[in-house]
Amino acid sequence: MNFRKKKNILGLSLLEALVSTAIIGIGFVAILQMTNYSVQSMQTSGERTKANFLTNLVAEDVLSSRKSSTASHSNFSNYLVSNDFDADVCSTKTGSSSTDSGKVYGSTEENTHAMKMRKWQAILNNKNYLRCKGQKEIRKFKVYKICRFAVSGCMQNTSIQDEELYIGRVQINLNEGKKRKYLYFQTDYKILGKNTSE
Repeated sequence: MNFRKKKNILGLSLLEALVSTAIIGIGFVAILQMTNYSVQSMQTSGERTKANFLTNLVAEDVLSSRKSSTASHSNFSNYLVSNDFDADVCSTKTGSSSTDSGKVYGSTEENTHAMKMRKWQAILNNKNYLRCKGQKEIRKFKVYKICRFAVSGCMQNTSIQDEELYIGRVQINLNEGKKRKYLYFQTDYKILGKNTSE
């Protein structure tokens, strides 16, 4: 009796084993692709977080130094109107950093304005802080001067309530230029009828 029961138990055929192996293989491939996608997604999210931090860093630097002046510029915003910042680390295929990369602190002879620009160049023109995926990635900062009255070197807009208004624009393009991060903020102003910046 026991012998007959054992004889009725059949094993797996070769075809069944191949089908089950194929199903398990497809499952593993799907899991590996999902893992790869999640790792890329985490890297992209990390780069966006760093871009947010760096745009805020530039804005805080400008606002904290807005009353600093030099012999040729009355305030930091006035200096930035004529000196645009453009990190070109992603412009070449090799993406080599500039000579200022990593040199956050310059010489003691430099003024505050040049020191801030050197700091941005050192941080934003270095792949160690924010990676480049392509040549379309941009890291720029520009300040626009808007005046109520017609003045040379100033965009006229009669609807503003101040005599002069400075607007800063930070732009960081990520993910081969597909994801853009902009930050517009007021860097300084001159109240109508007053001679000094407040």
